[in-house]
Amino acid sequence: MRATLFLVGGLLILGADPAWAEPDGLALAKARFEKEPKVAQVVDVALRYFRVHPEVMDELRSKSHTRAFLPLLATGFRFDDDRYARVETQRPDPNLNIDETTNTRQNAISVGAVWDLRELVFNPAEVQIYGLIGVQRDIMLEATRTYYLRKQLVLRKLYKPVEDPMAAAALDMRIDEFTAILDVLTGGWFSKQQSGIQAE
Repeated sequence: MRATLFLVGGLLILGADPAWAEPDGLALAKARFEKEPKVAQVVDVALRYFRVHPEVMDELRSKSHTRAFLPLLATGFRFDDDRYARVETQRPDPNLNIDETTNTRQNAISVGAVWDLRELVFNPAEVQIYGLIGVQRDIMLEATRTYYLRKQLVLRKLYKPVEDPMAAAALDMRIDEFTAILDVLTGGWFSKQQSGIQAE
């Protein structure tokens, strides 16, 4: 009797109990998630779209140091117009008339260059570049949070479809909302990946 009960219990655990079998909706969701882009790809595309990718940041820092080798140029232009007139008359005797007029014009151009090599050690522009790290972090967090919120809603829709039409429409709208946010963060790249999946 005990052996029979043990055998029946073992069969229930191995596959007779439907609670242990993977539902079709969950298998469908897993298959879809395998085709969707990973969160690391989404974050990478978002950072590149907003020009705050680590490679771009490193390039900006390098350029800020290179800028110290470039001189500050100063140019000037000067125009002089010198006019002088002198009239002298002496009378009655002897009659003397002196009329002297001069008109001198000069153009001058100056060019100068100054190097500030202190920027090789510390460049204030680099501090401004470090200010972009906060923007970089915010984009990474927003892309990651939105990605997984959307994934949870898609999982809920596929695993346990909502029977109420209003609730189902609201769920679809929420998925569309998070998809749109990911499109904003990636410049429309995320929807292009989704359209490729749906076309398969």
